Amino acid sequence: MKAARAAAGIFAGALALYLSNLSLVPLAADSIPNAYLPASVLGDGDLAFSPFEAPGMFLWTAQDLSGETAQVDVQHWDQTAPSERKSYADLYAERRLEFSGWKYYIVPTVRSRAATGEPLFVGAFGPVPGLMALPLVALARVFGLRLWDQPPMVAVAKLTAATLVAGSVALIYLTAIAFIPARRALLLAVAYGAGTCVWATSSQALWQQTVEIFFLALGIFFLVRVPNSAWRGALAGLALSAAAACRPTAALVAALVAAWLALSDRRAFAAFAIAALPLLAGVLAYNQYYFGSPFDFGQLAAGVRIAQYKTGSPELWQTPLWVGAAGLLASPSRGLFVYSPFLGLAVLGAWLAWRDERYRPLRVLTLAVPALWLPAFAWFDWWGGWTFGYRPIVDSAPLLAVLCVPALACVLERPLWRAGLAVALAWSIFVQVLGAFAYSPWGWDARLVDAAGGERASIDLPAYRHRLWSFSDWQIGYLITHFAQARAERAQPAVY
Repeated sequence: MKAARAAAGIFAGALALYLSNLSLVPLAADSIPNAYLPASVLGDGDLAFSPFEAPGMFLWTAQDLSGETAQVDVQHWDQTAPSERKSYADLYAERRLEFSGWKYYIVPTVRSRAATGEPLFVGAFGPVPGLMALPLVALARVFGLRLWDQPPMVAVAKLTAATLVAGSVALIYLTAIAFIPARRALLLAVAYGAGTCVWATSSQALWQQTVEIFFLALGIFFLVRVPNSAWRGALAGLALSAAAACRPTAALVAALVAAWLALSDRRAFAAFAIAALPLLAGVLAYNQYYFGSPFDFGQLAAGVRIAQYKTGSPELWQTPLWVGAAGLLASPSRGLFVYSPFLGLAVLGAWLAWRDERYRPLRVLTLAVPALWLPAFAWFDWWGGWTFGYRPIVDSAPLLAVLCVPALACVLERPLWRAGLAVALAWSIFVQVLGAFAYSPWGWDARLVDAAGGERASIDLPAYRHRLWSFSDWQIGYLITHFAQARAERAQPAVY
């Protein structure tokens, strides 16, 4: 009971921390379909979007009275067109507004809406993250929430994200106390919750990694804390298959854990495999229904289009592994060990886990972390587009935090090492404060270099990608030296 009360307190503290910036700005375009999926479920009873239903997710071209055309952003049909006294609904009725495509975070399907004949599109990153917000949206609707209204829908998505990440912090604590004293487990939970990008990134929007992180932490907890073999396997299988349903690369973690259990505990393995099947079948059925094949994934389809734009090649796995590894682990503006240097403890912890039998349950994590990293290293935009920190591998943060467990005693009992850890942790938390309160994607990631011409030094453009490796023009440094400006940029409305 004492541990449960402590975990509840940790959860409440983490949730308060994640909501402390009072930000409802949709900083993450990738999360937009997840934020609005509950509206489609409750409004139309499906997992898809159409141009009439969600015009803000699509591209539109409007014609003015002189016959000139331009691309316009249509967030809702009652919106008044610039230089017009008419709504976009009126322009569409007059055939002066035309559908011209879709935004990168949704993908076309083989389905159409029966009532209107419109083509249907789905979120590029799967339905599970958005479905996690469904209970809160349904509850808020009872109290007057209007579906498709941006501020309340984004607010509910943010609350869902913050709740899930806060839950992962509590789970890290509950996992750690199986090996170390409660005070050290609390220190680790604080370090993970406030010193990694789960705060500044994952808790701030409903990314696919946000939900995946919760289920990975839950799966680790079950593997470590559940004594009964069959229950341990079944609960871990359910949790890790849910993580894989959120982000396909987590399937590699699930496969490694399954193989580990097959070698060490066949009863747990059998339960794991059976429990993982329903969600696996659900993902394959979803793909079959919307894409016409169980093995077609929206993220891969969207990736081809984005890769062509960013690199000039449709190849998805085009980055040399050493480049992606150096970038996501050590580059000034994306490196995990630059943003959260205290996680270096996990390297020592991984080594100790193989030397000390007490930490045998953690050994599989030493294999799972590289399994999450390698696909991100090879992905065409290893830097993850416009984002804060090491988002492409932030899902490894709960695994790395647990791998810090074996190293904590070794470090905390040596004064010099303890001082080094304190400095690393203080820096890690400071960096997350910058990200949570000042980061915006139209700040450093696309810094304005020519105000007159509107040119931006976007890191997605090859001409400016060298900025990712610069310590004279780096994301953290920009937020430190331009904090007030960055706060103002954060308040600017975004158009995705």
